[in-house]
Amino acid sequence: MSISFIALLILSTIALEYFYSVRAQRDYGDALSAVQTLAEEADNVYLQGTGAEKTVPITLPGTTVFSPNVTYICRPLTDQFSGKSNTISIGLNGTLLTATTAATVVGAFPTSAGVHYMQITSHGNFVSIGAHLLSASPDSVFQSMGKSSSESSTVTFLVEMTSSTNESVNVSISSPMEGSQYANAHLTITPVSFTSFGLGDVPVSLDFNTESGAVGIYTSVLNVVAIKQNVNGTPIANETFIVPITLEVSG
Repeated sequence: MSISFIALLILSTIALEYFYSVRAQRDYGDALSAVQTLAEEADNVYLQGTGAEKTVPITLPGTTVFSPNVTYICRPLTDQFSGKSNTISIGLNGTLLTATTAATVVGAFPTSAGVHYMQITSHGNFVSIGAHLLSASPDSVFQSMGKSSSESSTVTFLVEMTSSTNESVNVSISSPMEGSQYANAHLTITPVSFTSFGLGDVPVSLDFNTESGAVGIYTSVLNVVAIKQNVNGTPIANETFIVPITLEVSG
């Protein structure tokens, strides 16, 4: 074996060790930033009171251990009935990074590496933390109309950028008003579902129809479910929320 080859082998080994050292430091920094950011913002919205919310991006490193016993929000799966519910933890290979909150927190991390948007919401006596996949504009619907008539409104859904072009967000929308919630006021939603592979706006039409016996105020909701999937169709994150509906029918 020549001296030049041995020297090249040594240099290659040093370069490889340096690469893994830099990567480990980067992963450590990303995970530490994630748990600290989520804990800080959870306490901020908790102090602001019910309804306060914040969306923040975090990066889950490629070396994240996606086990509910090491990477979790609240407490590990093995300790669901005891202990404090105020820990945010990300496990890397051989390292556990945690942050604690003054507020009680509930939620879950997405189960894939990459950049994720996390929705942090205060519910008064606790704070929920979960993947933010979708937003609605407007965030509530008011429609005024007469009886025996038809009117339409539009809600535009903004799908947040996925962390990979191989991932998709599947959205389904429903409402009790589509069925038999009210005898004289009805709603048709178009479309009731869609799939997005990245950032984009999707308009959804709400078509209201009233019969001759309709009068007064009718309230309902849109139930929105968003599920993020990887290239194999495996769910890796989900988000559910409602869009309130108020229908005012005059004589």
